Amino acid sequence: MFRTDLKLMLKFDTTSLYEGVSNTYLTVYGSDTEPEILARGSGYVMKNDQYLSGSGIADTGYPLGISNSFTMGLWLYPVNIGLVTNEITGDAESIIMPVLSVVDNNSNVVFKIEEHTLENNKNALDFSLGSSYSALTEEYDAEQWHHFWIVYDGSSVLIYIDGKLSSIQEDGSIPASVGGAVCDVFINHSIAGYDYNIAKNTGYLDDIFILNTANSTTSNIQRVINQGIDYFVNSTLDEIEEDGYALYFNDPSTITVTSSIDDMSYIYIGLNNGKIMRGSPLMWETRRNFSDQRETGFLGLTSDLNVSNGFISLVDDIIRL
Repeated sequence: MFRTDLKLMLKFDTTSLYEGVSNTYLTVYGSDTEPEILARGSGYVMKNDQYLSGSGIADTGYPLGISNSFTMGLWLYPVNIGLVTNEITGDAESIIMPVLSVVDNNSNVVFKIEEHTLENNKNALDFSLGSSYSALTEEYDAEQWHHFWIVYDGSSVLIYIDGKLSSIQEDGSIPASVGGAVCDVFINHSIAGYDYNIAKNTGYLDDIFILNTANSTTSNIQRVINQGIDYFVNSTLDEIEEDGYALYFNDPSTITVTSSIDDMSYIYIGLNNGKIMRGSPLMWETRRNFSDQRETGFLGLTSDLNVSNGFISLVDDIIRL
């Protein structure tokens, strides 16, 4: 059973593009109608000639029930396609790339998310509420996974990048409420149309969710980043906290892994103390990217992290638990 405030969830684990709350599917538009999903169901590949549209049950729209608060989260692997030259002034400008738009039944934008390309292979996220307010985040590196968590409560907007609260450049006034009772959702589609400095996105998206409540609890943000969206939106798992861990009692001075088996449901790890640990095979996939080199020391690794396509690989090294 899902949380009662969960109104939309897109996991992008298959090319069927299934929306988990309404039990409906997104529609693919453009010259390329074949959606592409990354290996192991780890993200949707946005394309220049493709966008997605979802209208919920019977094409009437998703009943998001958004009024004066909501929370949304997503994983984004951004790309930076450089800057563009203004044809009139000759100045270099950012390129705006759409990510996600939520539109009401009267075609009014409830909120939308776009990326702005910057110099040095960095981007910034632009979050807009209606036509009166926008917030531009701190810059972040392109070509690596980032998690975004956005909270609106009727009087403020908070944006977390990789679990850290981002400073934002705000423009306009935050509306006290937005008309998001029943909405359509567009991915990689510019509601305002396209221009010399507006182009479709070519990054990757995964694990999008929308709540119709404001939730900025740090433990919830950490849970989504480290354990995955299922451990947050599933109400039977939401309040479960581990009180003890398998490696807490009667450990030898050094724990080493002697064997491992992945049966596609669980990972079983044999330890040198004779015990067997069972864990989720999604643990490393959910964490996405170990981009902070300080984590090398935290994990006890003796060499630099080797990350490929968001996965960490160990070569002639061990993790000390």
